[in-house]
Amino acid sequence: MIRSSSITTAVMLAISLASIPMTALASDRNTNPQSRVITTNICIDSLVVALIGTKNLVAVSALADDDRYSHISDKVKDLQKVAFNAEMIYALDPSLVLASNFSSAKTKSALEKLGVNVRLISFARSVEDIEKNIFILGKLLNAESQAQELTSLLKSPRIKAKHVKQLIALQYSTNRFVHGHNSLISSIIRRSGFKSYSEFLGYNEGRYISAEALVKSAPDVLILDGDKSFSNKSGSTLYHPALLKGTNKTKALFIETKHWSCGTPKVVDLITRLSSEYIKLVGQNNAS
Repeated sequence: MIRSSSITTAVMLAISLASIPMTALASDRNTNPQSRVITTNICIDSLVVALIGTKNLVAVSALADDDRYSHISDKVKDLQKVAFNAEMIYALDPSLVLASNFSSAKTKSALEKLGVNVRLISFARSVEDIEKNIFILGKLLNAESQAQELTSLLKSPRIKAKHVKQLIALQYSTNRFVHGHNSLISSIIRRSGFKSYSEFLGYNEGRYISAEALVKSAPDVLILDGDKSFSNKSGSTLYHPALLKGTNKTKALFIETKHWSCGTPKVVDLITRLSSEYIKLVGQNNAS
């Protein structure tokens, strides 16, 4: 049974939002169903810009123009920034709203009751998931040919590691967290030719691991956050010094998290870089 308070809240929201003036571009919506697109998640922002540019984008997420997290900050600097907020989004008269599957179900429901087309895009936990999301967005945005090009790009840098020694790579965050087998960074590592550390140890989910334990396991490649410094701007130590001093076998690569935290076509650059490291290490091992 529906509570009267819920009905009252929904009615009040509808009345409030209905009072917001519609834009003069309503006729545009009739001729092009995707003429006013809003994206509300940094990962989706990047995928949409890769597929259709910014021409039909009305607004993007607040993180889209933050260089710390975004690859598209220069392209979206003039676009409006939004959160997944019903009033804010409805006021922009979107033809399509794209949100993460982790977005508020309450906000999604409120927008749909007002006739707004909201589609959820799942968070990518593998390179294959990125390909699926590109295909889905290509259909939604009438950009299927562009989607095909992007998925082909993702498939291209695949290393087949047969008849060679299996090399181990690991991404280690500043908070000592190691992502599990079922994660995007582990999928990127495997696509590059390496075996992921979590796969090596049999971890499906992420966990915290001490620096001492990592030194003992001696992975071939260690992917660390940020630049080539072990300290942040305030001088605080980010990583235990033992990570580099413990063994000469491990090669450390400093890579900003924005290069692997989001499921976008930009992961191709990281796969290519890691693949290059893999080939170098295989050559060194074969020569020794």
